[in-house]
Amino acid sequence: MGGQVAEKYSYRDYTADGTYWTVRKRGKTFWVLRLKSGSQEQCDVWGGYTSPGAAASAAAQLAYGQAVDEVRDRLRVTLHGALEEIGLGAEPQQPPVAASSAPANLGAGPDD
Repeated sequence: MGGQVAEKYSYRDYTADGTYWTVRKRGKTFWVLRLKSGSQEQCDVWGGYTSPGAAASAAAQLAYGQAVDEVRDRLRVTLHGALEEIGLGAEPQQPPVAASSAPANLGAGPDD
């Protein structure tokens, strides 16, 4: 199965936006950054660490967080689409009456 995945997808294209988090060493600092796949274009720099393990851990955590956000967004779209298909989608709401037009004391008095 791993071979099929490697053939179909580049191992670095693991985010929906075509970027990946990685570590680059410059001098004594291990920098955590996000690059655009294929072009190596720098998109973000998270920060620098003095140890490679700390930098790799940060890159992994950032990639995981980005993946969770992307999956959450996809699930939300899928859920809302499915609700619309079965007639349970959200109807447009009318705006409320302006609060400035409310009676002075709503807590007391009869309901209309």
